[in-house]
Amino acid sequence: MEPGSQQLRITENEALIESSFRRLIAAIEAEREKMRSTWTQIEEEQQVTGDDLARLKLDTEEWCRAERLKIENEWKRLDRLRERMSVLSASSREVLDINCSGEIYQLPKRALCFIEGSYLNHMFSDAYIQSVPRDSEGRYFLDFNPECFGIIVDWLLKLEENPEAKVPRVPELQKLNMDLLAEALSLRQFVFGNCLRSAHSTSLKLSGDIVEATHMGWQIISAEHPIKMSGNSYFEIRILKNPDPNTDRICLGLCGHIPTGSEVHTIRIKDAFVYNSNVGLIGDALDANNCQEKIKFVEGMTIGVRHDIQTRLTHFFVNRASIGSCALTQDALERMPVLYPIFGLHAVGQKIEVDFSLSGPLASRKPDEAKALKVLEAMGADESGALGESR
Repeated sequence: MEPGSQQLRITENEALIESSFRRLIAAIEAEREKMRSTWTQIEEEQQVTGDDLARLKLDTEEWCRAERLKIENEWKRLDRLRERMSVLSASSREVLDINCSGEIYQLPKRALCFIEGSYLNHMFSDAYIQSVPRDSEGRYFLDFNPECFGIIVDWLLKLEENPEAKVPRVPELQKLNMDLLAEALSLRQFVFGNCLRSAHSTSLKLSGDIVEATHMGWQIISAEHPIKMSGNSYFEIRILKNPDPNTDRICLGLCGHIPTGSEVHTIRIKDAFVYNSNVGLIGDALDANNCQEKIKFVEGMTIGVRHDIQTRLTHFFVNRASIGSCALTQDALERMPVLYPIFGLHAVGQKIEVDFSLSGPLASRKPDEAKALKVLEAMGADESGALGESR
C-alpha cells in the first residue's frame, strides 16, 4: 500500500474517534445534568416533605395536648362525682342518727370510709343522702334487718379504734338475712369465701384443701362457713386416693351445724344428710330423694353438691352428670337455717381435694382420661357413657 493512502486512512480513523468521543462526552454531560436536575428536585421535595412533617408533628402535638386536657378534665369531673357519690372524708365529725326498723343507731359518717364502694357508703354521700327517707323525728330510716345492721354498725365502730378489726361472725339464725343484706349493700367484707375448718378434733391430715385419712373409722370434717343462703351454692370433691373403692367409704353432704364431739366419728348425725359411697343417700333430715345408689368413689372421680335456694332441693353430681336430688322435711328446714358442707373419710390412705370456688357442675374439672373407664364403671354406665337406672 502506498504511503499516501495509508496516511489518509489514519486521518479518517482519528476523525471518527474524535467524533465518537465528543458524542460520548456530550452524553455524559447530559446525564450529569439530568442527575443534577433530579437531585435538585429531590432536595426540593425533601424540603416540602420536611415542612409537611413538621406541620403534621405540630398539629399532632397540639391535638394530643387538647385530648390530654380533655381526659384530665374528665378525670377531675369523675373525681368530683366520686366525691359526691361516696363518703371519703375521714375527718368528718358528722354523726348519722339512723332508725333501722325501729332500732336506733348512731354512726359517725367517717366510719363509712371503711366500706368505700358499698351501697351503704353511697347512700349517705352528698349525691344521695337527700333521698334517704327520715322518720318523724328526723332520723334516717332504713328498712333493713335491725340485728344484721347492728352487726355492721358495731364492726364499723370497732374499725375506728382498730383498722385491722376482723369481720364478726354472724349468728347462724341471721346467716340468711346477713347474706341477703350484704349482697344488697355490696358489702364484700361479709361475703366469705369458704374453706375447710382447720380447728377440727379428728385424726384427718389437712393440707390446704386436701384431706387425708390416717386412721380407720369415720372422721368427719366440716367447712369453716355455711353455704351462702342468698343464692345457689355448689362445692365438690375430687377423689385423689381410695385404696379399695369396693369396700371403703367416703361421704359428703350438708349439716345444720358444725359436727362436734362424738359426731365427728359417725355419719349418722342429727340434722344432716350425706351421700355415702357404695350405699347412697342417708340422713334423718331427708324427706324424699331420687338419687342413684351404690356408686363407688374411684380415683379421679368428682362428686358435686348443689343447693337450690328457691326450691330448697339439694342436687348431687358425679363427673358433672346429675345422679339425682333430695328434699328435706319441713321440720328439718325450720331447724336448719344454715347448712355446713361436711366430708367424711373411713379408711387409712384415703385422700380427697375439696373445691369451694366453682359456680356449678358445668365448671367442674374433667377427670383424667386414663381413669374415665373406672369412673363410668363405678357409676354403673356402659361403654357409651350412659348411666344405669336409679335403684
